[in-house]
Amino acid sequence: MNQKIYHYCDTGEINTLASNIVYEFSKSDWSADPVISNIITTLAADNLVFSKSIKASKHGFRSKMLQKLDDIADKDFICLKQFVWANTHMPDETISANARKIWQIIDANNLNLHRLGYERQMALSHSLLTNLEEENVKPMVDSLIGVSDLVKACISSLNNFESLFRSEKEEIDNEDDIIAPSSQKKIVRNIINQKLIPYLNTVVSVLPEQYETIAQVIENHIVAINTKARSRQSRNTSNKPEISLSE
Repeated sequence: MNQKIYHYCDTGEINTLASNIVYEFSKSDWSADPVISNIITTLAADNLVFSKSIKASKHGFRSKMLQKLDDIADKDFICLKQFVWANTHMPDETISANARKIWQIIDANNLNLHRLGYERQMALSHSLLTNLEEENVKPMVDSLIGVSDLVKACISSLNNFESLFRSEKEEIDNEDDIIAPSSQKKIVRNIINQKLIPYLNTVVSVLPEQYETIAQVIENHIVAINTKARSRQSRNTSNKPEISLSE
């Protein structure tokens, strides 16, 4: 194997590569080779730590699903505001007067609460929705056109968002120590570059019929991420010579 992982491959590339390597070795029984078994077991364990560190570093603990649920909650709140504001212009004086009072309640809880941080947004949303469900306020809400259903939508989307938020936060908080992705990246890269590749180079020369296929598969994965990283590096340093060092 002539390829080692370039030092400028990013965290996502190395994390994916390590996952692919572990997966490729899982397709066969390597228990007869204690050295390769130990290397892959270590790689799998350290790559799991790597995956968790990457997840923890992405906007705190914002998964794509959490962001999606936040977007839904934001849109429901914005829609609620717009409907209440529209009701303030209704020709029916009772409806418009009630709408103005509801608008004041929304304003008191922050008209732009959807632009705040997650925890502050949730706290103010709960405050607002509690206010709108109060005995002396709910009849006014119910008198407005389209608003009652939007309050229910806000309650539902807030509960869904908050449930996942708490779950993800608990998952991160339960980790005793979250290692920085940049540090864990080096550990995973070194396992592959300094342990796995040199060992495969040795055993391929002795037992090619047993190791040549897996070695070629692993090399193909490494070539793929190196090519991607080299292209990115070339774009970012167009005035500098291409870096081809590996470690």
